[in-house]
Formats: sequence, structure tokens, C-alpha cells
Amino acid sequence: MPSSSPNDRSTNPKDPGPPTPGDDSPSVEEAAAPGGLGMVIALITVSLVFSTCAAEGLLRLASDNPYANETTDYMMKIEAHHAFRDMQIDRTPVDPAHPKTRLRTSARSYVEPSAQFENPQATVAFFGGSTTQNVAVREELRFPALVSSLLAERGIEISTLNAGRSGISANDSVNLLFNHVIFDEPDVAVMMHAFNDIGVLAIHGEYKPRVAGNLDAGIASRWLFQTLSINSALFGSLRGWATASTAAAPGGLLREGKPADSKALPTEKFTNRLRAFVGLCRAFGITPVLMTQPVINVRTALTPDWSDPKNQEIFNHLIREVGESEKVLVIDLVQYLFDEVEDWNKPMVVFYDGVHATDYGSQKMAEHIADRLQSDVLPAILAKRETGTKQPAN
Repeated sequence: MPSSSPNDRSTNPKDPGPPTPGDDSPSVEEAAAPGGLGMVIALITVSLVFSTCAAEGLLRLASDNPYANETTDYMMKIEAHHAFRDMQIDRTPVDPAHPKTRLRTSARSYVEPSAQFENPQATVAFFGGSTTQNVAVREELRFPALVSSLLAERGIEISTLNAGRSGISANDSVNLLFNHVIFDEPDVAVMMHAFNDIGVLAIHGEYKPRVAGNLDAGIASRWLFQTLSINSALFGSLRGWATASTAAAPGGLLREGKPADSKALPTEKFTNRLRAFVGLCRAFGITPVLMTQPVINVRTALTPDWSDPKNQEIFNHLIREVGESEKVLVIDLVQYLFDEVEDWNKPMVVFYDGVHATDYGSQKMAEHIADRLQSDVLPAILAKRETGTKQPAN
């Protein structure tokens, strides 16, 4: 049997033998090593980048991009709550004796409690900002929910939908009604706006900056962050920290402070939204109701910086004027508190920061709203229901 030369390759498949002189190719083991694998990935990446850039350059020379001057999708945000939200709210500065409450939302994004009856005699939707949302009020005492409870005690089964959300304006509520709430077919829509509208118009002079915008990295990153927070305890904690409400200032809740400087605002932009709300309700067979929004001239650590009692009075007067001209019921909470509720304009009685209701304040407002709905709105709706026909919009 001939002997093997030291330079001969082994015929044993398990023994590749020594490399031949000048053979620089990596062995299987070397290619699989971390360093070798990284080199392969780097080469592939460089090749892809080079190929993409080359293709981009050639296409720019050879043809025109038909999308070169387009913008991205124009996105309109519906200012509804995220569905199935369940958050614990620390309201220690407002009520130390009962420091905790919850903010929960339904599958349809309404603040709970909502849709209290499976087969209600009528459904009432409430629109507004944080003063309708009532995050610092105990769940069962938030006035949209309490209205349902009070009417149920009187034998009238009314479901309520709390579509209030912190920071939104009349413009947002018109959009919310048209693109979301109408699909739940409410019989009545009650709207209370003024405070946030004053802030928006004082800063921007119009509603346009809050309406919509092009799809951009900010929207995409917000979607990513929200998705991560839903699926990750870590990102959920980060989101909670980033969106936490400001607590009371050290030294107590009340503070000295200069109110926002009042200036003339484009009030027609506000009244146009009120009329749009009324007209939209009527187009869909919903009875519209407007409410004045009470505030008091007291500032606390929780009072929004744009609080402006002078313009608040002007805007509430506009609500009354639109109600009269459109022949729409106006539930005048301002006048009611002034006439019927003792010490309503003192700190920590009806309002804890001059604009947001305490538990007691929400209860008093719910009582008046329930009374007015029962006397002025519901009889005609319930009568039509008994005959099997829908109430025409007022």
C-alpha cells in the first residue's frame, strides 16, 4: 500500500487535513466562529447598501418619481380615550380622607360607569374636557354617571356615555361626535365647553393647530411607545411616569398667583363650533343640549395656567346666546350654582382648583342636570319611544 505524502489531503471526511500552501479560505469552524460570522453579516450589509444606493442613483437618472412631491397621509386624531384603560388616581391633594379613585374606560372608550342599562329608555352622551371627565371625582359621583343613578331612582332608566377627555375643546367634541359617538346612537348629546377653548384661542388664535397633521415620525414613535407600554411592565411604568399629573405644590394646595392676562379672543370661532355641534346633532336625530361652564376666581397648585375668569364669563354668555338663537336647551350651571348652592365660590367646596369639581360639586351639578333633562328633554323622547318612533331632533 503506497504511503501518504504529508501534503496529501486526507480521504477521511472527519479529518480535513492541513491546508495546502496558498489556500487562505476559512475552514468551516472559522466561518462559524463569532468573528467570521460577523464578517459575513457586514459584507452582506455593505452589499445591500451599495446595491440600494446604486439602484436609487440609476432610477433618478432614468425616470421621474411620481411621488416625489407628495406629502404623507393627513391624519386626524379622534380625541377619545384609549379603550379598556384602568388607572389608579391619587387624589390626595383633593380629598386626603379618600385619596384613591380609578379612571376606567369601556370597550367604546367612554369613562366608566357608562351604558348602565342593556335596554335603556334613552341614552345621553356627555361631551367636554376634564371638567366632564372628572378624573379626581369618585367614579360613581362623576356627574354623567350620577345623572343616570338619580334618574333611575325616579323610575327612568337612562344610560349615559361620558365622552369627556382632559384638554379637548369644542372643536374636538364636534369631531368626536361625528366620527365616533353617533355610532352608539344617543338620543341626547350634552356639551360643556369654554375653558379649554379660551386657552386654545388665546395661544393659537384658531383651532387649526389641533385638528390634524401629516403622518410623521412623532406619530409613529407614539404608536410604538404605546404598543410597548401595553405589552411591557417596564415601558408601562415609563409611560405612567411621563404622563403623571402634577401633584400639589409643597406647603399646601392653595397658592397665590396672577390669573392669565385677558385679551380679546376670536369668539366667532367658538360660536361656530357650538352651532356645528347643534346642527350635527339634529342631522342625526339627536337632541342637542348646551351647558354653561362654571369657574371661580381662585387659583391653586392644580389650576391650569390659562384660567381666565373674565373670558370665561364672556364665553358662557355666548353659550346662552347660541342656545336662544338655535332654540336649544341651555342648562345654566353657572346661574344654578350662584342661585342655589351655598358657598359655591369658596375654595374646596364645589371646585378644588377653581374649575374642576369636588365630589360634592359633581353631585350638585348632577342633581340640576337630571332635573332639567327630566323636565325639558326626556318627556318627548320617552313619549316617542312608547309609540315606536324616534324623537325628531329639536
